[in-house]
Amino acid sequence: MTTPRKTTILLAMTALVAPAAWAQPDPEHCEHRNTVNLSDPAGGTLEVKSGAGAVEITGEPGLSEFRVAATLCAASAELLDGLAVSLQGGRLDTTYPERRSGGWGFWRNNYASIHLAVRVPAGTAVELEDKSGSAVISDVARVRVDDGSGSLRISGVQGDVRVEDGSGSLTIEGVTGDVSVEDGSGGLTIREVTGSVRLEDGSGGARVRGVTGNVVVTDDGSGGIEIEEVGGEVRVSDAGSGRVRVRDVEGGLTVTGVRRSRIDYENVRGEVDLPPDRRRGRR
Repeated sequence: MTTPRKTTILLAMTALVAPAAWAQPDPEHCEHRNTVNLSDPAGGTLEVKSGAGAVEITGEPGLSEFRVAATLCAASAELLDGLAVSLQGGRLDTTYPERRSGGWGFWRNNYASIHLAVRVPAGTAVELEDKSGSAVISDVARVRVDDGSGSLRISGVQGDVRVEDGSGSLTIEGVTGDVSVEDGSGGLTIREVTGSVRLEDGSGGARVRGVTGNVVVTDDGSGGIEIEEVGGEVRVSDAGSGRVRVRDVEGGLTVTGVRRSRIDYENVRGEVDLPPDRRRGRR
């Protein structure tokens, strides 16, 4: 049996834990920085755990290993020493300095972050746990993301996409598979999905366009929703405040549990089932 090769960069001997949040300056303008390059034989799935810092994961045809370029960025040499990155057996981990009582805060010009540029074989499934910072995932297989805050963009996925998103803008496009999103706050765009979309939306506007299957929206909080160019049916339940606009649907439209939403629809070819006082549309 072959033991998986481990590549680890450890920059502190003290016990470290991931922070809840860190300021994230441009890695090109760090007061203290280090660059780390890691590689490991690729498996079918890469799990990534990131605290503070930008993450970019890109699939490449013909690649046979995981490759990581990490930029470690901190306000002081002491904080830089508390940053670490490791890659082993399909898992990429980041470690941060322990947050001290009294806090290192952005207002005191204290920060520590790790920015990851990751290249994987195009058929890799990606599972990302990201606390804060922007993230981009493209040209991979199945994707699962647990995102705290910061913008998130996912594109070119050959498989299902599942996202639990706290805050920040979210864009998902070019997916061959089903998409499931639990969105907290921030703008949301989903487009060009060969499959179905299921969305639980908190606050902020949402736009869904170009879906071959069904679109189901549950527990909509606040902010408008626009749904157009759907090959299946559209179902919206527990609609909150904000306008619901639906257009160009091959199947039917059903809206239930309406609170304060105005519902506009156009060119819905199937049956339309709305509360009578909310109807405002045409075939």
